[in-house]
Amino acid sequence: MTKFLSLVLVISGILVYPSWILSGLIFFLILTGFAVAGVSLRLGMNRIKFLILFSVLLLVFQILLTPNGVVLGHLVPRIGGLGPLFPVTDFGLSRGLGISLRFLLIVFASMLFVSVTDPTLLSHSLTKLGIPYRYSYSLVIALRFLPLFDYETNAVRLAQKSRGISPSVGGIERTLRTIRYTFFPLLVSALSRVEALSLSMDGRGFGYKRERTYLRCSSWKLMDYLVMASSIGFLLLCIALSVGVIPLVLA
Repeated sequence: MTKFLSLVLVISGILVYPSWILSGLIFFLILTGFAVAGVSLRLGMNRIKFLILFSVLLLVFQILLTPNGVVLGHLVPRIGGLGPLFPVTDFGLSRGLGISLRFLLIVFASMLFVSVTDPTLLSHSLTKLGIPYRYSYSLVIALRFLPLFDYETNAVRLAQKSRGISPSVGGIERTLRTIRYTFFPLLVSALSRVEALSLSMDGRGFGYKRERTYLRCSSWKLMDYLVMASSIGFLLLCIALSVGVIPLVLA
Protein backbone atom coordinates (compact mmCIF):
# COMPACT_ATOMS: atom_id res chain seq x y z
CA MET A 1 0.00 0.00 0.00
CA THR A 2 2.95 2.32 0.63
CA LYS A 3 4.13 1.78 -2.94
CA PHE A 4 0.66 2.33 -4.37
CA LEU A 5 0.00 5.55 -2.45
CA SER A 6 3.49 6.85 -3.25
CA LEU A 7 2.88 6.13 -6.93
CA VAL A 8 -0.39 8.09 -6.84
CA LEU A 9 1.13 11.03 -4.94
CA VAL A 10 4.21 11.33 -7.15
CA ILE A 11 2.19 11.18 -10.38
CA SER A 12 -0.28 13.72 -8.96
CA GLY A 13 2.60 16.04 -8.10
CA ILE A 14 4.07 15.80 -11.60
CA LEU A 15 0.67 16.56 -13.13
CA VAL A 16 0.12 19.52 -10.78
CA TYR A 17 3.51 21.08 -11.57
CA PRO A 18 4.51 20.02 -15.12
CA SER A 19 8.22 20.85 -15.01
CA TRP A 20 10.39 18.92 -17.45
CA ILE A 21 13.42 19.27 -15.13
CA LEU A 22 11.50 17.89 -12.16
CA SER A 23 10.00 15.13 -14.31
CA GLY A 24 13.48 14.24 -15.57
CA LEU A 25 14.83 14.01 -12.02
CA ILE A 26 11.99 11.76 -10.87
CA PHE A 27 12.34 9.65 -14.03
CA PHE A 28 16.03 9.17 -13.23
CA LEU A 29 15.08 8.05 -9.71
CA ILE A 30 12.58 5.58 -11.18
CA LEU A 31 15.28 4.08 -13.41
CA THR A 32 17.54 3.87 -10.35
CA GLY A 33 14.71 2.06 -8.58
CA PHE A 34 14.73 -0.61 -11.29
CA ALA A 35 18.45 -1.15 -10.70
CA VAL A 36 18.11 -1.22 -6.91
CA ALA A 37 15.17 -3.65 -7.06
CA GLY A 38 17.03 -5.90 -9.51
CA VAL A 39 14.26 -5.65 -12.13
CA SER A 40 15.60 -6.12 -15.65
CA LEU A 41 14.19 -4.09 -18.52
CA ARG A 42 15.63 -6.35 -21.21
CA LEU A 43 12.61 -8.66 -21.24
CA GLY A 44 10.39 -5.83 -22.44
CA MET A 45 12.93 -4.14 -24.73
CA ASN A 46 10.54 -4.03 -27.70
CA ARG A 47 7.90 -2.28 -25.61
CA ILE A 48 10.47 0.13 -24.21
CA LYS A 49 11.59 1.02 -27.74
CA PHE A 50 7.96 1.71 -28.65
CA LEU A 51 7.49 3.88 -25.56
CA ILE A 52 10.64 5.88 -26.30
CA LEU A 53 9.62 6.31 -29.95
CA PHE A 54 6.16 7.46 -28.90
CA SER A 55 7.63 9.95 -26.42
CA VAL A 56 9.91 11.32 -29.16
CA LEU A 57 6.86 11.75 -31.42
CA LEU A 58 5.10 13.63 -28.60
CA LEU A 59 8.13 15.91 -28.31
CA VAL A 60 8.27 16.58 -32.06
CA PHE A 61 4.53 17.28 -32.33
CA GLN A 62 4.65 19.71 -29.41
CA ILE A 63 7.60 21.53 -30.99
CA LEU A 64 5.77 21.78 -34.30
CA LEU A 65 2.45 22.87 -32.80
CA THR A 66 3.83 25.40 -30.28
CA PRO A 67 5.26 28.42 -32.10
CA ASN A 68 5.21 30.67 -29.00
CA GLY A 69 8.46 31.72 -27.38
CA VAL A 70 11.97 32.60 -28.45
CA VAL A 71 13.11 30.86 -31.63
CA LEU A 72 16.13 28.68 -30.94
CA GLY A 73 16.46 27.22 -34.40
CA HIS A 74 14.59 25.34 -37.10
CA LEU A 75 14.03 21.66 -37.74
CA VAL A 76 14.58 22.21 -41.47
CA PRO A 77 17.39 24.70 -42.20
CA ARG A 78 17.50 26.99 -45.21
CA ILE A 79 18.24 24.99 -48.36
CA GLY A 80 18.70 27.25 -51.36
CA GLY A 81 15.62 29.40 -51.63
CA LEU A 82 13.54 27.13 -49.39
CA GLY A 83 13.29 27.47 -45.65
CA PRO A 84 13.99 27.63 -42.89
CA LEU A 85 10.93 25.66 -41.79
CA PHE A 86 9.40 24.51 -38.49
CA PRO A 87 10.84 26.88 -35.88
CA VAL A 88 11.90 25.43 -32.54
CA THR A 89 11.04 27.75 -29.65
CA ASP A 90 12.14 27.58 -26.04
CA PHE A 91 8.52 27.32 -24.87
CA GLY A 92 7.70 24.56 -27.37
CA LEU A 93 10.82 22.62 -26.44
CA SER A 94 10.10 22.96 -22.72
CA ARG A 95 6.47 21.93 -23.19
CA GLY A 96 7.39 18.98 -25.39
CA LEU A 97 10.02 17.73 -22.95
CA GLY A 98 7.54 18.07 -20.09
CA ILE A 99 4.81 16.06 -21.83
CA SER A 100 7.12 13.32 -23.14
CA LEU A 101 8.92 12.92 -19.79
CA ARG A 102 5.65 12.81 -17.87
CA PHE A 103 4.43 10.09 -20.20
CA LEU A 104 7.57 8.02 -19.66
CA LEU A 105 7.48 8.69 -15.93
CA ILE A 106 3.89 7.47 -15.52
CA VAL A 107 4.49 4.33 -17.59
CA PHE A 108 7.82 3.34 -16.02
CA ALA A 109 6.65 4.13 -12.48
CA SER A 110 3.64 1.87 -13.02
CA MET A 111 5.91 -0.84 -14.42
CA LEU A 112 8.15 -0.61 -11.36
CA PHE A 113 5.15 -0.78 -9.03
CA VAL A 114 3.82 -3.93 -10.71
CA SER A 115 7.28 -5.53 -10.74
CA VAL A 116 8.09 -5.05 -7.04
CA THR A 117 4.62 -5.43 -5.47
CA ASP A 118 3.38 -8.73 -4.09
CA PRO A 119 -0.30 -9.00 -5.18
CA THR A 120 -1.26 -11.02 -2.10
CA LEU A 121 0.14 -8.42 0.30
CA LEU A 122 -1.50 -5.65 -1.72
CA SER A 123 -4.84 -7.44 -1.41
CA HIS A 124 -4.37 -7.73 2.35
CA SER A 125 -3.51 -4.03 2.58
CA LEU A 126 -6.62 -3.04 0.63
CA THR A 127 -8.75 -5.26 2.85
CA LYS A 128 -7.31 -3.60 5.96
CA LEU A 129 -8.42 -0.25 4.54
CA GLY A 130 -12.02 -1.48 4.49
CA ILE A 131 -12.31 -2.57 0.85
CA PRO A 132 -14.24 -5.88 0.53
CA TYR A 133 -11.86 -8.70 -0.25
CA ARG A 134 -13.90 -9.68 -3.32
CA TYR A 135 -12.82 -6.43 -5.01
CA SER A 136 -9.25 -6.52 -3.76
CA TYR A 137 -8.90 -10.09 -4.98
CA SER A 138 -9.98 -8.94 -8.46
CA LEU A 139 -6.92 -6.69 -8.51
CA VAL A 140 -4.74 -9.61 -7.44
CA ILE A 141 -6.07 -11.75 -10.28
CA ALA A 142 -5.42 -8.97 -12.80
CA LEU A 143 -1.82 -8.52 -11.63
CA ARG A 144 -1.15 -12.25 -11.68
CA PHE A 145 -2.68 -12.76 -15.13
CA LEU A 146 -0.68 -10.00 -16.84
CA PRO A 147 2.63 -11.94 -17.07
CA LEU A 148 0.68 -15.09 -17.91
CA PHE A 149 -0.99 -13.46 -20.90
CA ASP A 150 2.36 -12.07 -21.99
CA TYR A 151 3.85 -15.57 -21.89
CA GLU A 152 0.92 -17.01 -23.84
CA THR A 153 1.19 -14.27 -26.45
CA ASN A 154 4.81 -15.23 -27.08
CA ALA A 155 3.80 -18.90 -27.22
CA VAL A 156 1.12 -18.15 -29.83
CA ARG A 157 3.57 -16.19 -31.97
CA LEU A 158 6.17 -18.94 -31.79
CA ALA A 159 3.51 -21.49 -32.77
CA GLN A 160 2.56 -19.31 -35.74
CA LYS A 161 6.16 -19.02 -36.87
CA SER A 162 6.61 -22.80 -36.67
CA ARG A 163 3.62 -23.16 -39.02
CA GLY A 164 4.94 -20.62 -41.51
CA ILE A 165 2.69 -17.75 -40.42
CA SER A 166 4.42 -14.42 -39.96
CA PRO A 167 2.08 -11.85 -38.37
CA SER A 168 2.73 -8.36 -39.66
CA VAL A 169 1.10 -4.95 -39.42
CA GLY A 170 0.76 -3.12 -42.71
CA GLY A 171 -2.54 -2.31 -44.31
CA ILE A 172 -6.03 -3.11 -43.09
CA GLU A 173 -6.09 -6.68 -44.40
CA ARG A 174 -2.76 -7.67 -42.82
CA THR A 175 -3.65 -6.00 -39.55
CA LEU A 176 -7.02 -7.80 -39.33
CA ARG A 177 -5.30 -11.08 -40.23
CA THR A 178 -2.73 -10.61 -37.48
CA ILE A 179 -5.43 -9.74 -34.95
CA ARG A 180 -7.46 -12.80 -35.92
CA TYR A 181 -4.51 -15.17 -35.65
CA THR A 182 -3.38 -13.73 -32.30
CA PHE A 183 -6.53 -12.58 -30.53
CA PHE A 184 -8.70 -15.66 -30.95
CA PRO A 185 -6.18 -18.16 -29.45
CA LEU A 186 -5.63 -15.81 -26.52
CA LEU A 187 -9.37 -15.40 -26.04
CA VAL A 188 -9.93 -19.16 -25.95
CA SER A 189 -7.04 -19.62 -23.53
CA ALA A 190 -8.29 -16.79 -21.29
CA LEU A 191 -11.82 -18.18 -21.16
CA SER A 192 -10.57 -21.64 -20.25
CA ARG A 193 -8.38 -20.23 -17.46
CA VAL A 194 -11.22 -18.07 -16.14
CA GLU A 195 -13.53 -21.10 -16.04
CA ALA A 196 -10.92 -23.16 -14.20
CA LEU A 197 -10.30 -20.30 -11.77
CA SER A 198 -14.02 -19.81 -11.05
CA LEU A 199 -14.48 -23.54 -10.38
CA SER A 200 -11.47 -23.51 -8.07
CA MET A 201 -12.82 -20.49 -6.17
CA ASP A 202 -16.25 -22.09 -5.81
CA GLY A 203 -14.66 -25.31 -4.58
CA ARG A 204 -12.79 -23.40 -1.86
CA GLY A 205 -15.87 -21.48 -0.75
CA PHE A 206 -14.69 -18.08 -1.92
CA GLY A 207 -17.19 -15.42 -0.84
CA TYR A 208 -18.98 -17.68 1.64
CA LYS A 209 -18.06 -15.47 4.62
CA ARG A 210 -17.73 -11.73 4.96
CA GLU A 211 -14.21 -12.03 6.37
CA ARG A 212 -11.31 -14.16 5.23
CA THR A 213 -7.96 -15.19 6.64
CA TYR A 214 -4.53 -14.59 5.12
CA LEU A 215 -1.43 -16.72 5.24
CA ARG A 216 0.82 -13.67 4.76
CA CYS A 217 -0.06 -10.26 6.17
CA SER A 218 1.41 -6.82 5.62
CA SER A 219 2.19 -4.35 8.39
CA TRP A 220 3.32 -0.73 8.44
CA LYS A 221 6.87 -0.07 9.56
CA LEU A 222 8.96 3.00 10.20
CA MET A 223 10.24 3.04 6.62
CA ASP A 224 6.64 3.11 5.35
CA TYR A 225 5.90 6.24 7.37
CA LEU A 226 9.08 7.89 6.08
CA VAL A 227 8.24 7.07 2.46
CA MET A 228 4.68 8.33 2.87
CA ALA A 229 5.90 11.54 4.51
CA SER A 230 8.34 12.08 1.62
CA SER A 231 5.63 11.47 -0.98
CA ILE A 232 3.18 13.85 0.70
CA GLY A 233 5.94 16.43 1.04
CA PHE A 234 6.70 16.09 -2.68
CA LEU A 235 3.04 16.66 -3.57
CA LEU A 236 2.85 19.72 -1.29
CA LEU A 237 6.04 21.07 -2.86
CA CYS A 238 4.56 20.70 -6.36
CA ILE A 239 1.37 22.45 -5.26
CA ALA A 240 3.39 25.29 -3.71
CA LEU A 241 5.43 25.66 -6.91
CA SER A 242 2.32 25.66 -9.11
CA VAL A 243 0.50 28.38 -7.13
CA GLY A 244 3.62 30.52 -6.80
CA VAL A 245 4.17 30.21 -3.05
CA ILE A 246 7.72 29.10 -3.82
CA PRO A 247 9.62 30.84 -6.66
CA LEU A 248 9.41 28.94 -9.96
CA VAL A 249 12.99 27.77 -10.25
CA LEU A 250 12.24 24.56 -12.19
CA ALA A 251 10.73 25.77 -15.47
